[in-house]
Amino acid sequence: LDCGGVKREVCGELEDITKNSDFYFVGGHPMAGIEFSGFEYSKKNLFEKASMIVTPYPGTPIEVMEMLKKLFLSIGFNNFQITTPDDHDRMIAFTSQLAHVVSNAYVKGPAALRHKGFSAGSYKDMTRVAKLNEVMWTELFLDNADYLSQEIGELISRLQEYKEVIEKADAEKLKAMLKEGSDIKVFLNDE
Repeated sequence: LDCGGVKREVCGELEDITKNSDFYFVGGHPMAGIEFSGFEYSKKNLFEKASMIVTPYPGTPIEVMEMLKKLFLSIGFNNFQITTPDDHDRMIAFTSQLAHVVSNAYVKGPAALRHKGFSAGSYKDMTRVAKLNEVMWTELFLDNADYLSQEIGELISRLQEYKEVIEKADAEKLKAMLKEGSDIKVFLNDE
């Protein structure tokens, strides 16, 4: 089991190596972490209520998967998600990598140096992951460049729509767009 943030790169290389071995390899990615790195930031409850994503090869025995599920649930994970390396990387581009890019770009705005006293929880929420390990995240972004670039392009397109509606002062359209986003968030019922 590996715990890397991109699966196609790792799983593709290891499938041939492990195919005729006497052990099973399963790609894994714990969806838990904080913006700091190093042992001094370790937390005993890091995996509490987190998802563990696994990307087994076709033909991995069910007994192996049941053993892994039991292990991960026993150490605090509350979700054991099975997917393919390709689907993992596509979803991680949206749920994790895009958030890091947006946060990192957001703090580079000219007002960032003057925001003290003008920010509340929303600024803190949006910028929490701007502080990152640039070496690790560069590798992860480039290993998943195709899906991440696609997500960035789609976000730019959506932001452009907001920009145009605001520039036109189209209150009805803006209100509808904001309601749509709010309704989606309520529907998703996630944090």
